[in-house]
Amino acid sequence: MLTNLSMPEATIHPSKGADDQMKMPGEETMEKINMKTKNETDKQNPTTTVLVADKSGHSTLQLTKQETISMVEEQGNSWVFADGRMLDAAGLGEADWNAIGTVQLVPGLVGGDDEIRVAVQIANHTGHSTVLMTQSEAVATAIDTANSWIFIDGQMVDTAVLAAADWAQVKTMQIMPQLIGGAHAGSQNLLIVGAGGIGSTLLDLLAPAASRCNLNCRITMMDDDLVEANNLGHQRFGNSEVGMLKVDALAQRHNTYPGIEVVARGEALRKADQLAEYDVVVVAVDRPEPRALVHNSDKPWLDLRCRGDGWMLLDSNTDSTIISQLSPPHEPTSCQLKGALEAGNIEFGFAAVAAAGAQWLLQHMRLVMGATTTTPMAQMNSLTMGPLPLPAPMTVRPSSDQTSQSSEVSA
Repeated sequence: MLTNLSMPEATIHPSKGADDQMKMPGEETMEKINMKTKNETDKQNPTTTVLVADKSGHSTLQLTKQETISMVEEQGNSWVFADGRMLDAAGLGEADWNAIGTVQLVPGLVGGDDEIRVAVQIANHTGHSTVLMTQSEAVATAIDTANSWIFIDGQMVDTAVLAAADWAQVKTMQIMPQLIGGAHAGSQNLLIVGAGGIGSTLLDLLAPAASRCNLNCRITMMDDDLVEANNLGHQRFGNSEVGMLKVDALAQRHNTYPGIEVVARGEALRKADQLAEYDVVVVAVDRPEPRALVHNSDKPWLDLRCRGDGWMLLDSNTDSTIISQLSPPHEPTSCQLKGALEAGNIEFGFAAVAAAGAQWLLQHMRLVMGATTTTPMAQMNSLTMGPLPLPAPMTVRPSSDQTSQSSEVSA
């Protein structure tokens, strides 16, 4: 005998929305099941912070383990660090993603060569030529060919885009002279206060690199010190420069790079208005008064310090209470520990922080020019003991009387 079957009626609740009113029995249960399934999937595929360094700069991503493995495979010659520990591909696959705080992908420091070559058409003062080039060769040529335009498959690009392009997909490339502009189009105006161990090494690194990257700039060196014999060995001066103003010696030596102008300013930093004309200011003297003037300026700044093999980088993005804790009143000092030179001991914290400073400045200039990249974060390190923790930010900024000193010592 057949019995009439009918679907149960949906219960109507006036207080609920139309979508909820039309739910049939069992729908809410299915939603809960779907939500539970999603949560379980999220637990099975957690994400973590992945810091990526590649030819286009630096970026921070939230990735699952599989996404990270795929990125490593795509990049090829990369090193992987999980919470500071280097991993190979197998170790990355076995890692507990829930327990990892930060993963870093950095270019491997050995090996690697682009085999793919593209026909690059070049127009310059000698005429026209077509050369088969790897991507790295094309980037170097574009940088060396100052005041030129770059086209990839008919699209105008800058050197950053050229470096990040998928070379396997590029069909044509042209480098031709710009039809507008001058030698210093887009130039940036930098000031480095202090021409000692840090400042002189920083200029040695920055000037050729900025020129090679086509980052036209004027770099002013400010210091009133003379080169002395006891500066040799840990500051970038030679015997023939003893007795010269440090800034004059540096300007003479570095005014040879295309697109870079080095200006000597033989004076100490004593007033805020001395900073007015500059886009970025670097303080590389270990004396409270000029450091405070730079910290209180309204422009991007970089504070580079060292003692012995220890070094510190702070910038205008650093929490102000951390800056205050690390900037108490003190007597002028030197980058070498007292008595170290007499004991036959030179330590290289000045070189390490100068390298970090050059990285910061170059990436900052690229940011200003529109590239996607990141400047190094505030940090403190020892070449012997490794990373050192910065103090924690404070809720209330401590008071600080920064006393004036009579003389300025270049760090």
